[in-house]
Amino acid sequence: MTILVLAVTLGAAIYVWYGHRLRRLADARLGEMVGPAILEETAAEQPRRRIQTFPRRYRWIPPGVGVAATLALWVVVKLPIEISAAAGFLIGVMVQLIEEHRGDQQEALIEQQLATAIYLMVGSLRAGASLLAAFESVLEEVGPPLRPYFQEVAGRIRLGDDPKSSVSDLQVHVPLETFRLFATSLAIHWEVGGSLATTLSTVGQTVRDRIELSRRVRAQAVESHASVAVVLAIAYVLGFLMWRTNPDRLNAFVGSSIGTAIVAMVIGLQAVGLIWMSRLTRSAF
Repeated sequence: MTILVLAVTLGAAIYVWYGHRLRRLADARLGEMVGPAILEETAAEQPRRRIQTFPRRYRWIPPGVGVAATLALWVVVKLPIEISAAAGFLIGVMVQLIEEHRGDQQEALIEQQLATAIYLMVGSLRAGASLLAAFESVLEEVGPPLRPYFQEVAGRIRLGDDPKSSVSDLQVHVPLETFRLFATSLAIHWEVGGSLATTLSTVGQTVRDRIELSRRVRAQAVESHASVAVVLAIAYVLGFLMWRTNPDRLNAFVGSSIGTAIVAMVIGLQAVGLIWMSRLTRSAF
């Protein structure tokens, strides 16, 4: 059973590594499309960060909670190591889903603020204002969490820094697809010129379409999330009722090698099912 738990853990690690690899390939293809100069300048400016990356993620908490839960169940509760490891894995996955939900809410908030900011910038640019004046007009309307990042861009441009570099750093501080699109559009505009108001109007419409699609995906996923939560709750409620009805028989079953293996496998499959459901209900576009 220990081999099975290790295999499941290894499979989860490979899945995470594969996701990071796909993102690196996507970034490399984006670099080939917009040119290496922008990415090189962005990489060179990274050590000069003065504000934190948004959204701030706590990816070390779920593994830590999972390991702590495993040790607590094994040492304190005296459960078999297989069941403790599977339960710790399930608890870590639940904490990871909570952390991802918190990050998704923050991303949705700042993307909505970006769409509003682009709308205000387009109005200022069409009225004849400069890009710096458009940024400053946005600062009067938007609040946290977007305001500090736009303040830094406007401040760097006001102090004479390269506007292309200042805007390109925005996608470093906020590594979201919408901000990459916004920053790349401004950087390309400085290279080729043209009507910035028209470009930002198109970008703003794209950002609003992405936000609307994300909302629809999350709304459609609520039903599946509720179904999975009810199924998990029913499984543990039935187990508790069986233990209350005949504790000796259930303890003997769990204490046997076959019972331990079955219980650990069921808990591990629940964790894998939660990961699978989370990935299926996330929009990737």
